[in-house]
Amino acid sequence: MYLIFNSPYLTWYHQNNITNCSICLRRWAQFRQISDQIEANAKRLADGDAVIYREHFGGGYYVSITSGFLCIDVRFFVPNGQTNVQPTRWGLAFRLPKWLVMKEIMEKIDATYPTLATAVPCIMTEYHTNQMGMISCHECNPFNRNIM
Repeated sequence: MYLIFNSPYLTWYHQNNITNCSICLRRWAQFRQISDQIEANAKRLADGDAVIYREHFGGGYYVSITSGFLCIDVRFFVPNGQTNVQPTRWGLAFRLPKWLVMKEIMEKIDATYPTLATAVPCIMTEYHTNQMGMISCHECNPFNRNIM
């Protein structure tokens, strides 16, 4: 696995460039913010507990951890009907030992690239000062579904 930072995107490559996942700075910031939740659920999975975890971190990207699959799945989702989303083939699955490597890499990335370290999730920007701003946000509401 290796990463390329080509502002404004960070791209993960895995398995001889066959699979990749490219995310913007705001998604990277949100991914960093939920990394402790990911870590806690990965630990529960490794301990044999039942886990069903899915977290949206911007655009159509979700991270999911599910019992029966010993991996952390970072994947692009698309709409499936009015209320559901389904995964696509675009994304990466980190086996649990690779997740530990990824956590170390995340710290090194932030130390090496100040632009990534100081990125903030869209929810912490001026666009989210009111409900209409959040509803119209393409990062938080990527499929333009009316929440109201």
